[in-house]
Amino acid sequence: MTTIFRPMGRRGFLKLSAAAGGVVALGSTTACGQGGGGGGGGYSGDVAVTGLASLIHSAPFFIAQSEGFYEEEGLDLEHVQFPGGLDTVRGIESGIGFGTSSTLPVFIAAESGMDVRIFGNVYTAASVDFIALPDSPINAIEDVRGRTVAVSTPGSNSSYFAERTLREAGLTPGTDVQLVSVGSAADSWTAVSQGVVDVAWTASPLSERISSESGGKVIWRSRDYVTDWSDTCLVATGAFMDENADALRGWGRALQRAMDMISNDVEGAAEVYARAIEYEPEVALEALRNSQEFFSLDFTDAQLEAVVEAGMEQDQITQEPDMDSVVVRDFLS
Repeated sequence: MTTIFRPMGRRGFLKLSAAAGGVVALGSTTACGQGGGGGGGGYSGDVAVTGLASLIHSAPFFIAQSEGFYEEEGLDLEHVQFPGGLDTVRGIESGIGFGTSSTLPVFIAAESGMDVRIFGNVYTAASVDFIALPDSPINAIEDVRGRTVAVSTPGSNSSYFAERTLREAGLTPGTDVQLVSVGSAADSWTAVSQGVVDVAWTASPLSERISSESGGKVIWRSRDYVTDWSDTCLVATGAFMDENADALRGWGRALQRAMDMISNDVEGAAEVYARAIEYEPEVALEALRNSQEFFSLDFTDAQLEAVVEAGMEQDQITQEPDMDSVVVRDFLS
């Protein structure tokens, strides 16, 4: 059986103001400037975030802003959403200065010569899930033999984790299972609902929303097979870090408080998160409960090495990076 990828059009990216809840088309990047005092250095400007409104790793950012943790650090930040990690890194490098991205694209960008640094973790689990219709005969990963699985695009996280988890389960992608490129997680679920494919790729909190609204059942999660992983991380250019160290450390403290809230008061955190992404509170609560243990600013060598290994396996990175030149350890300590 041949692996088939059917590319679809790429959506434009959006600029979201989490404070106002508004959505407008992203035009030119707003220049970032310094403001008054405060624990975070009185910084005011934009911060780039991959998949802001659609992925579970964004929860601490919404919570930190909504609960006033940014303000208490002297930070006035507007979240700017980008659709993918490389787009986010390019936005950071071209003027925004800092943000959060999928971790692998930072190493890809660094190899290409971009001045970008990782200075903290965000979400420490593989975030891609695989889901089927409630009446599907598929109940475990082994049941997808001879079936079709939707992924985003070749080289994407969903494609990588589909192939990796299938191999871990003893199945050969392209022989035992056909991968079909359908686009976004929402497009993937549409493809399952219309009978185009048997299993959709998705990610929290959409996984929980689909389960709640349509009865879809999560068949397996990538993190069940991948134990060491840095899914998203904090990123800044070297120049930005030199000029705004206090603001970045204040940002880290605000995010840590949000992560602590998720750990210690998940119901309260879910109420804030649900309002921000316009989900039902019980769906946001389930999503956060499923991810409580995976929010952390700390990273391990094993997590970073796993990301690099994935990049080299997919030929997205051509050589082992100099970790000390890309990763700024203990910056937030």
